[in-house]
Amino acid sequence: MSEELATVVAIDDRHVWVECERRSACSGCQQQSHCGTGTVAKAFPQGHQRIRVARTMTLAVGQQVRLGIPRQSLLRGAALVYVLPLFCLLVGALFGQLWLAPLLGAGEGVTILSCLGGGALGFLLVRFYSNRLDRGAYGPRILGAVLTTRSLV
Repeated sequence: MSEELATVVAIDDRHVWVECERRSACSGCQQQSHCGTGTVAKAFPQGHQRIRVARTMTLAVGQQVRLGIPRQSLLRGAALVYVLPLFCLLVGALFGQLWLAPLLGAGEGVTILSCLGGGALGFLLVRFYSNRLDRGAYGPRILGAVLTTRSLV
């Protein structure tokens, strides 16, 4: 399970809204000043990301919690975002080349358009399925509240 610290910013009947700091992996790398990816990561603001999580315990606004995301969710999400659009793009290209172009007696233009249509369909499917993955067993869950400590000075 992948874990992250978040701060509770709002609470409603069934859900808790939490904010996490958005970071790139480059922030912990020693080579970030010599790497092209690190340079690109510096160009984008780090900011905060607000996430809705099912409320499983009593929490207060401003309290820090540990969020967990199952590894299976991360793997399925990566496959969904990277593999599904590429697969649909290739199926669209094959559909256009092997069936649609001979049927219409057209050239490569029909193949290119069907390839782009397959890629667009892939991204629409990603959007549809990603909304389903963030609910239930694949969504983030609250693992526990972070206990605050007081220093005795």
